[in-house]
Amino acid sequence: MKILSADFGTSSVKLGILDEDLHILRSHRQEYACSIDGNRAQMDPEAVLRAFETGIRNLGENLQTVDVLSICVLCPSLIAMNRAGDPLYPAIIHLDRRSTAQSRIALKRVGRERFLSINGNLPFPGGISLTSIMWLKQHHPSIYRDTFRFGHLNTYLHRLFAGKFVIDPTNASFTGLYETPAWGNWSDELCGELDIDRSKLPRIVASDEIIGGLTEQAAKLTGMRSGIPVIMGSNDTSHGALGAGAVENGSILNISGSNEIITITTDRPLPHEKVYLRTHAVPGRWLILAITIGGGALEWFRREFLGDMDPNVFYGEYLSDFIAHRYRETDVGFSPYLAGDRHSITQRKAAFSGLTLESTLDDILSALLNGILEPLHLVLELYGKQVPLQTEVVLTGGMANSAYLEFKRRCFGRFTFKRIDECPTLGNARTALAALQR
Repeated sequence: MKILSADFGTSSVKLGILDEDLHILRSHRQEYACSIDGNRAQMDPEAVLRAFETGIRNLGENLQTVDVLSICVLCPSLIAMNRAGDPLYPAIIHLDRRSTAQSRIALKRVGRERFLSINGNLPFPGGISLTSIMWLKQHHPSIYRDTFRFGHLNTYLHRLFAGKFVIDPTNASFTGLYETPAWGNWSDELCGELDIDRSKLPRIVASDEIIGGLTEQAAKLTGMRSGIPVIMGSNDTSHGALGAGAVENGSILNISGSNEIITITTDRPLPHEKVYLRTHAVPGRWLILAITIGGGALEWFRREFLGDMDPNVFYGEYLSDFIAHRYRETDVGFSPYLAGDRHSITQRKAAFSGLTLESTLDDILSALLNGILEPLHLVLELYGKQVPLQTEVVLTGGMANSAYLEFKRRCFGRFTFKRIDECPTLGNARTALAALQR
């Protein structure tokens, strides 16, 4: 059996072909554009689809031998679609902040405690896509009127792949309109309070369900056989946790890439206004999630302070030597909001503090490294007494090199870190196998 996995991120799709023993036989990454302009962050869904079509043809594998398709996607990635599944507006993604005013309106109408009890999250602009729906309704009423379904990127893709308008619970959790703590359905109360037409929302389908066979249209575009099973899938973080084996109560996943993400798996919903709560890809489990900038901050440091240094030298030699020999405890502080704060309705900005004439570049980089670990400290402190945390943390992502691994071991003495690569890809494959065995 061969499984085609597609992990759609903010700027690229990572493709892989795996066998039933979870061995990755082929892999390829295909990039696409993400547009960030001021407080707006969006992407062209059709360009994402073209990248997928190009990427699978670069796998170096006979696509006619693929037996099943399983995907995961960045989240949120709100797309307004007509009845044919065509996008009526670019996908509004998680980095978007244009809907701050709508966030305040939603919070005033519903109330903080009701949002947390029904959806498990506050209506953070961009990070919870209902505020983007409200923004479209206010600023583009004709698009709202003409929208047949609002969904995330997987809704758009599955309309082509299987002919269905569907969304899974992990993505539904980050719409702000789903009953996340209850593993329930769309909330009539929230839709009513916020004047959002529930009929415009897609059907919710379990992550490990076969939603249909690959359509003839998709088969022609991709080179795969028509009729092969298409798996619903989940968002990328939830499938990352599944692929890492972080499925038991108290298990921890740390994703170190452009962003620094920590998740804790729980067997009961524990919403908090400073973090996100979403369903796990595994039924009866939830993920506590916090996120801030990670490798993106290091790239900013390299570009602005060491612009003449080759990136490979910086991430390979310079950073490794710095962590091993020059990292220091420092009075310089860094608030890590170069890309804003995903856990705040009010936009926050990054800042260094405590700088003096004696401060050095090593102090600044030490402070930056300390700052981007903020979500880990926050979540471990908030939930350390509520959840029996496992002491082994799975580390994955593009920044999960040996130097960074050692740095985290040093900063979190009671925890050990184990590196596992390609966790979302493995999660896609595990979900496919579970679906086929039903």
